[in-house]
Amino acid sequence: MDIAVCGNPTIDELVHNGRVRLSPGGTALFASCAAGYLGAGVGILGNIGEDYPPTILRHLRTLHIDVRFLRKTAGLSTRFHITATNGSRTLRLLEPGDKIVAPGSTGHFRAVHLGPVFNEVTSSLMTALRKKCEFLSADLQGFIRTVTANGSVQTVPRSLSRLIGQCNMVQASIEEARSQTQSRDPRVILNRFLTMQAEYAIVTMGEKGSWLGSQSDGIYFVPPFSDRSIRDSTGAGDVFAGSWLSTYLKTKDPVWASAVGSAFASLASRKTGLAKFRISRAELFRRAVWVYNHIEASPV
Repeated sequence: MDIAVCGNPTIDELVHNGRVRLSPGGTALFASCAAGYLGAGVGILGNIGEDYPPTILRHLRTLHIDVRFLRKTAGLSTRFHITATNGSRTLRLLEPGDKIVAPGSTGHFRAVHLGPVFNEVTSSLMTALRKKCEFLSADLQGFIRTVTANGSVQTVPRSLSRLIGQCNMVQASIEEARSQTQSRDPRVILNRFLTMQAEYAIVTMGEKGSWLGSQSDGIYFVPPFSDRSIRDSTGAGDVFAGSWLSTYLKTKDPVWASAVGSAFASLASRKTGLAKFRISRAELFRRAVWVYNHIEASPV
């Protein structure tokens, strides 16, 4: 494997217009499928419960995702109840899932992406995986979540300097980043993350685009690719992360990788579940070229 994505796949209850449907989800699922689509050898390190649909595992194998290190545990898979309202989402945690245990022998990876959804990646596991890879990236969402008495998911401030200091790249949505930095300015947020010694930092803002910060090259605004056919934006940030990482490993160009991430997120949001990855490669790169040509370097 080129890339190991560490996090628990989920079973999500998606509510839209009063109707509920079950869909596979989780950072590990979406990020690994995006990276695999772009040609990386990818595997998932995490837990699934006895209720996890075997059809999804078979589908993952057809997408060339390695599931050897997916541990089946007693009990239920991680599960969220997700309600979409006017472009925003509210989450309730129904099942937290188990902490991830490092397998005995996984070999060495070019990259590891930490994509927990609810505190399943421990600091000891992070340290162990850092030693097994050349490039470590992390999505902050699953490190900063807590739940209220009724199960509503909220973000809380955490001490992130140790986590970010071990990462080559760190990513967060604008809402998650605000909860950690108390700033609404993406440039201020990126500089805070870069000060913690991350090589790259990314802040995603949904339909408003994203921002890339680099220790060596400064800050860039990455525009979204406008699409009126958005159906389900669940996992868009995860798709961005997986396609960014796969592209960066091939090209060492973080700006082009961000263009591909933006383009892939827009295309994936047109569909639901694993159908997000039945897309046109030609259309993906047409969009990526458009985004790349409209990226703007931000003044310091």
